[in-house]
Amino acid sequence: MTNLRDLILRNMLASGSSLLVLALGSTNASAADKQQLNAQIDESVIARVPPTRTLSLEKCLLSADQYNREILSARWNVITAQAAIKIASAIPNPQPYIQTGFANSFRFLFTGQTSQYGLTEDIQTAGKRTKKIEVAKANYKLAEIQLDALRFDVHNRVRRAYAELAASEAYDDLIESQRAVGERLLTIAQKRFDAGKAAKAEVLQANLNVLQYDTQRNSAQGRLQRASASLSLITGERPSRVEVLDVDDNGLFKLSTDKSTIVPPYMQSLPAVSDLIGLALTERIDLKAAQQQVYANQRALTLSKAMRIPDVVLGGGGTFSTFAKNQPSGLSPAGNWLGTGAYFTLSMEQPFFYQHQGEVQQAAATVRVSQAQLSLLKSQVTTATIFAYSELSVARANVFEYQQNLLPTAAQVAKIARRGYEVGATDLATAIVAQQQYQQTLSSYFDTVVNYQNAWADVEQAVGVPVHL
Repeated sequence: MTNLRDLILRNMLASGSSLLVLALGSTNASAADKQQLNAQIDESVIARVPPTRTLSLEKCLLSADQYNREILSARWNVITAQAAIKIASAIPNPQPYIQTGFANSFRFLFTGQTSQYGLTEDIQTAGKRTKKIEVAKANYKLAEIQLDALRFDVHNRVRRAYAELAASEAYDDLIESQRAVGERLLTIAQKRFDAGKAAKAEVLQANLNVLQYDTQRNSAQGRLQRASASLSLITGERPSRVEVLDVDDNGLFKLSTDKSTIVPPYMQSLPAVSDLIGLALTERIDLKAAQQQVYANQRALTLSKAMRIPDVVLGGGGTFSTFAKNQPSGLSPAGNWLGTGAYFTLSMEQPFFYQHQGEVQQAAATVRVSQAQLSLLKSQVTTATIFAYSELSVARANVFEYQQNLLPTAAQVAKIARRGYEVGATDLATAIVAQQQYQQTLSSYFDTVVNYQNAWADVEQAVGVPVHL
């Protein structure tokens, strides 16, 4: 975003406005001119939102577990898979039936009309019910592993969002501190001008150096607000207003040697990459999920093979007859007990035309696909671990270089240049350049710290578990 203050100055230069004198620090400008320029300048700086609350990483992770919508949705998948076990465990209900009738053939037929009653039961053969339960349990275990994998992924993203918020907060503090240094240079330049030791141009140059921090203020505040909204969203909140959150851990940005909850200290030695690869192949959750998927598909293949054996339908019941009350002459009377009896039935599908070949082939192919995906994932896990370890090594070495060499040197150069200008040994341009170099070095250091934190997040994502040193 273009700084409105710079636009004002350029417009004044182009138009020859009397406000140019005020913008360049004239003491002869009227109060109305000063008020008008200040009103224009104030519009160029976005409102600074004070922090509303302080969050720890542990609190953010706990909030994500309880309120993150992805996790809440995945928990229903586990409940659904659990219900599938009950469905697979169900024993088919018996089917009762009765066959009787009304009207003349049942009231007046001399020889009686047979009626019957009974029930049928579907008997699952070849252990189909047990195999269905095994498939359902395998899928339930898979749903639990997938939930754990999602929780780990969300936690990893919370760490990244928290680290970005810490970086945004540190960068905002950096701009404010560097602006304060610029104001000190302006004060020195004004004193030297008042003492007749410096030209008015030095005051203007020092003032311009301060004014240029306003755009950086805007950028820093916007980054801080966006980082706060991102962290709120991933922890399960629904951002509805502009808010700035505060973190209780940004030690690396403050050049602190205290233990950080975000990442291990950079001074600590890294584990061997071979150990991380071994840990990843045994602990990575999505790898466990892929292995469970192979097992679930194998159970499904066993079930599909069992489906080739037909189920048996058993039935049984009784009969009874009703005879006409008035028998014609020549027929001997008979009681209704004469029409009673019992029977049973046995039926089953005859697989003459189709023996579930398609289902078996499909299940076998699904097993092979999941096995191939498992093999591919193992290769990807190994490669991702090596990549993440390499990035972590570089970021760690750069953090060390900044803290041990670059930052102390840049700070010393800025301090000497500022002191030299104060005593007249150097010019203002040298002091400003040294200050800008120090600010750029700090800004680059912050980027390196973010890379270091993201590299640890990448390592943990590649390994599948938090790495504690």
